[in-house]
Amino acid sequence: MADQPPSSPSGPTPAGREPDPSSPAPSPASTPAKRSPTFGDLFWVGTGCAVSVVAGGAIGYGLDSIWHTTPWLTFAGLAFGVVSAVLLAVAQVRKFL
Repeated sequence: MADQPPSSPSGPTPAGREPDPSSPAPSPASTPAKRSPTFGDLFWVGTGCAVSVVAGGAIGYGLDSIWHTTPWLTFAGLAFGVVSAVLLAVAQVRKFL
């Protein structure tokens, strides 16, 4: 540990090297701006959410009719579909934030 050079207060860079003090820091104007969602992006999110909920409910209903457990697996399938839809929507919306 004694033969390591002292590190900066911000810590080492991801590559394990210290930042070069002679190079300028990236300015906010040089970083690419996030794009805004298009109609197609929003349509895809809505459609994906609807399909997730309907598919979860349909799978639960089908299993209920096979195992005669109505309505428990239908509710479980719907819950799974809703959770899936929320995760899908959050993942897609984060791309634009």
